[in-house]
Amino acid sequence: MAALMVAALLPAACAGAATSSTGDVTPTAESPGVSRIAISDRRMAPNLSGTTLKGGQFALDDLAGNVVVLNIWASWCAPCRDESPVLARLDRQLATQKVRFIGIDETDTTTAATQFVATAGVTYPQLVDSDGALLRQLPLLPQKGIPSTLILDRHSRMAARVIGPVTGGEIETLVSELLQED
Repeated sequence: MAALMVAALLPAACAGAATSSTGDVTPTAESPGVSRIAISDRRMAPNLSGTTLKGGQFALDDLAGNVVVLNIWASWCAPCRDESPVLARLDRQLATQKVRFIGIDETDTTTAATQFVATAGVTYPQLVDSDGALLRQLPLLPQKGIPSTLILDRHSRMAARVIGPVTGGEIETLVSELLQED
């Protein structure tokens, strides 16, 4: 678990790292990319809450019972531009299953973030994190360097993460595995 915490502090992909693999990866400081967390090692996710880009209020606890894909992004991040339309498509594709998508917009302007979301076709809630306070509550994700994605199981436990840009196949595989768990 200590290695997982160290890995969470590593810079991620907005500096240009390659897309991660989909194989089982034991979380270590040397293995950015896709990491699955064993059920026995999973910890509860914090109840993130705050204001959305549309001005509403949102709390992560409202999604209990669902697999949750939590993506950290910003309009100024080039890899985020590539992955956001993919996540938007998956949100629509998985809408009939117990899967929900949430975005956390890091250090962005409302205008740039709103335009980015519209261009990418994203309709799921986007929490505003202008000062990084929400991201600081997620110890498994890098505090600098985006994008990164955290996936919660149906019991609101942190079950997988992707450091760097995600692919549709990666998310589909991780979500499918979590939906099959008891």
